[in-house]
Amino acid sequence: MGVLRRCIAAIAVFGLAVTGSTLVLAQSRAEKINQKTLSLMAADPQWLAQTINIAAAVQHEQGLRVLPVVGSGTLQAVSDLAYLDTIDAALLPLDTLTYAQAQGLLQGFGGKFTYLARLQPVTWALIVPRGVNSLSDLNGKRIATGPTGSMGFVAGELLFNAHGVSFARVARQNGDALAVLTQGAADAALVDAGLLKSAKLDGKRYKLLPLALPKSLDATYTPIMISPADAPSLVQSGGDVETVAAPLAIMVFSKGADKPGDARLKAFTGALLRNAAQLKINANLAAEIPGWTRHRAAQDALGQLATEAPQSAATTESQLQQGDGQ
Repeated sequence: MGVLRRCIAAIAVFGLAVTGSTLVLAQSRAEKINQKTLSLMAADPQWLAQTINIAAAVQHEQGLRVLPVVGSGTLQAVSDLAYLDTIDAALLPLDTLTYAQAQGLLQGFGGKFTYLARLQPVTWALIVPRGVNSLSDLNGKRIATGPTGSMGFVAGELLFNAHGVSFARVARQNGDALAVLTQGAADAALVDAGLLKSAKLDGKRYKLLPLALPKSLDATYTPIMISPADAPSLVQSGGDVETVAAPLAIMVFSKGADKPGDARLKAFTGALLRNAAQLKINANLAAEIPGWTRHRAAQDALGQLATEAPQSAATTESQLQQGDGQ
């Protein structure tokens, strides 16, 4: 019996040792996975496909893993970036941060919202019936901009207030905004101009109304023209229409000294810039955004890529020379 007990005790000790070793290995593996995993939010659902494309382009480079997340509106995304530990970065139009600041929602956050890369601009288009000839004609009218907190809501509040246009907001955004306009439930619609290439709007009934850049918002928006190619049914050849655009950027919230987080953001930014061609985005991802600060990790990634480029060119030249001699 004594021998049996000693054997059982030895087996138990061995089992505990194996279990403990397994737990340590599992914990170590979990830490490594989390150090290389980044969550990327599409602040508005319309950018979810782009977020997925970004994740696919950089996935597994240097062990990196990107998890696309769908947000609940651009204004909510500002709060999510600031307060949720599970959100590392977000595709966010910068006029949302202008609005949040104007509403006092960024108090205490000065300088903490920074960007990794600049994406394509979000261009706004104001569609009205043919009888509307100026912004003043929309005073007191129903304008479809979007639900509270949405990207359209933010743009509508900023732009129409800056132009001194009082209006009744219709809580419909983009495609739904166009629908309520054509149904007569709204007198105008402010939408993302990217929708207009495929929109089936009657050019005899509707048109684009010029939207000048308010001086008070010249740090938020830039002037841009909508061409016939951008809105075939609404813009006549040679009759480009003036409007405004805000940068769409990959934004982060700086949480102070965070070496693991910085390493993750640096790896993500580097992978994004190296694989930019796969994303088919007509933008210089490394371009600066006036008035905003690039995150230190993204700046480090840019510096590293700059040093890698000459080495890559030299390697390519060497390979070509070797090939010529064969």
